Amino acid sequence: MSSTSLPADCSKQWEILLLLLSSEEKKIDRTTENEIDTMNYYYNNEGVKKILSQWLQQMNMSYARKTSDSDTALKCNQVSLLWRQKGNDKYHANLIEESYQCYSKSVIYAKQNETEYALALANRSAALLRLKRFKECLSDIELSIKNGYKRELLHKLLLRRADCHIELHQRTEAQASINDASVHAHSLKLSVSQTAEFERHVKMLERKLLAIEGKEEEDDTVVLPECHMGLNPDFNAASNAIELRRSDTVGRHVVTKEALKRGDVLFSEEPYAWVSLPSEEPVCEMCCQPDINPLPCIRCSRSVYCSEECRSRAYTMFHRYECVGAQSDLFPTIGIAHLALRVLLISAYNGFPAPPQRLPNPTTASELFKSYGRVCNIQIYKSDQPNFYRMFNLITNFDKMNNTDYIQYALTATTLTLYLEKFTSFFESFPSKVTCTLSDSELRLFAASIILRSLGQLVCNGHAALSLSTTSEDGNGRTFTEREVRRATAIYPSAAMMNHSCDPNIINRFYKNRLIIVASRELSAGAGVHNCYGPHRAREPTAARRAALRAQYMFHCACAACAPRDRDTSLVFSAYACQSCKGPVTWQGKTAKCQQCQTAFHPEKALALLDRAEELAVQADSAPTAEQRCERMHASYRLKQQVWHRQHGSLRAAADRLARIYADVGEFSKSVELIKQNIQSLEYQFGSFSVEVAHELRKLSDVMLERIIHSPRHTDYRDWCLETHKIVKKAVQLMELNYGSWEPLVKRLKKQEAFVASLVADTRSNDATDCIHHNFHYNLKI
Repeated sequence: MSSTSLPADCSKQWEILLLLLSSEEKKIDRTTENEIDTMNYYYNNEGVKKILSQWLQQMNMSYARKTSDSDTALKCNQVSLLWRQKGNDKYHANLIEESYQCYSKSVIYAKQNETEYALALANRSAALLRLKRFKECLSDIELSIKNGYKRELLHKLLLRRADCHIELHQRTEAQASINDASVHAHSLKLSVSQTAEFERHVKMLERKLLAIEGKEEEDDTVVLPECHMGLNPDFNAASNAIELRRSDTVGRHVVTKEALKRGDVLFSEEPYAWVSLPSEEPVCEMCCQPDINPLPCIRCSRSVYCSEECRSRAYTMFHRYECVGAQSDLFPTIGIAHLALRVLLISAYNGFPAPPQRLPNPTTASELFKSYGRVCNIQIYKSDQPNFYRMFNLITNFDKMNNTDYIQYALTATTLTLYLEKFTSFFESFPSKVTCTLSDSELRLFAASIILRSLGQLVCNGHAALSLSTTSEDGNGRTFTEREVRRATAIYPSAAMMNHSCDPNIINRFYKNRLIIVASRELSAGAGVHNCYGPHRAREPTAARRAALRAQYMFHCACAACAPRDRDTSLVFSAYACQSCKGPVTWQGKTAKCQQCQTAFHPEKALALLDRAEELAVQADSAPTAEQRCERMHASYRLKQQVWHRQHGSLRAAADRLARIYADVGEFSKSVELIKQNIQSLEYQFGSFSVEVAHELRKLSDVMLERIIHSPRHTDYRDWCLETHKIVKKAVQLMELNYGSWEPLVKRLKKQEAFVASLVADTRSNDATDCIHHNFHYNLKI
């Protein structure tokens, strides 16, 4: 390998190593080889193995240790104590959320089954109680007691447990905890003042306990929707209303057998394998539950779970082989290759199935690999067939791939096989997971080839698992910001059978790591069921979509949205406004003209207006009064209206910013009109039932609710209540369609709907004519 200086940080060396090694090997085109032949070359190349082994060792030495006073890959009570003390400071300053974050780090770093771990859990439970996360508080209390919490303080922890049970309306459990605390307190030699304080606390809890008579605990059970017309025995995890077909032109694809309605469930599938993505918000690495109260791996501080059960299952299935890699910062460095490794580990945990045909018993990795490919790739989707067949027979596109990319995948597979060999005990149990007898070298070759094959499959078939993250915009609860967060990357073999369209007719929803797919519109019998692989007709021009699909998926898109047409409708969402007719102005080479009146466009004036608009927006942010802030931001918005076409995405963003300012200062009606205007634009771009419209309706419902709460004596109060109820109800329908009833935001909207319905009921009179729903000029295509 040619000499090149590498970065001192070994995690940054990875891409450079791949480039250098692949440049040395690129003279031979290996894309025509099968995975076994490729890995047979690289895994037996001693020079390549030496370089990659040294890099793995360097990663382990650099990161699998205490890297600073506040961070360590392993357990360290000194680091845990540091974070617990920081948490105490935040707690005493009444910064409860910040204290919780510090206590969570203290829990993650503490050594298991030691006092520091118990103390960290107990302190976190105090923050959880203040945050009204009572079930998680109870869990931390039980774990703290289980791990030897201090006997002299246990009575206080038991009273905290009683408080949680009271808040959850669990009378029997609360009384039992009070009794346990009293018995324990009497066994201690408490001072007179300590006894008085304890008894005062007990009496306060007993008064709270009396006040919860007749109340019922809220049921938070999640009932997942079932596939429309039941499960299809010939198409695993799919509805009986759809089927898998195969043709010479489009390969395997999904079509409807029956007419479908919007919202009908087409797939409900758990992933073959998945991995979490780096995120500020913790995700359970077993079930993909978001926003968890993190429970760490017993051995490392890099993996977290939602419960002891998930932690135990994960360790048995895969984490015992990934723990050292997590400590060594290996998986964030290699990216999607982590999921390829997980495919191998999950396959080994379940056991590789017997070869699907009556062949001579395989004695080599090559023979075993070929036998797994000799199946009917439609019949393997029957529900009684092993999951591994479906995973193994997903396409890889290796034959269409750039040779350098393929070599880099092979080098990555070599690295991960070396990791398993040198840092784990994986290959000690691996022989028992394969149904035929292979030599040690052939087993390693087989494992490396599975990783390489999975890498190609994941690039073509991987799925991002999403969930909503919701934050208050300004802390006062008036306006919220939601964003879809990628929690994980997963592989769903059945859902992967859907072909692409830039105008999809399905919606992907996620419950933990389960993918639930519903129809986004009515579909006739025999219609194709299409997913969107990324490029969407409403977001990108045709040429850009086709280029992106060709680069990653290696096909030329010929969907209906990419069919030749007079003009690309997506261009209007980034168009200037014609200075003559306000039509959309688009660029053709270096010139621009209006699509409607063909008038030439001169951007100088428009750019000057935009500069002035941005100056006013900056002035608004620093304005001394709310009135001046509104005035300047409104002036900025009016200037942008002169420059951008009415469907321009940036004009929507400006309207949204102004609407938030109006809501902040209590000008709710002005905010409502701007949000309605944005909804019209979003419906034009994305459709009336899109997730974009759903979010904007949610925002509109919040502002409208604020308006009726703050103006109960307004002359339009009753009309506002009726309008708000309709908007909230529609927001519930669209959010549930796009995300599922289990999302916390959907549950919050349903509570809002019930509240507004009660307000509407209060405004009704006995005169039936008063109950007529007036036409409020919604200007919404809902």
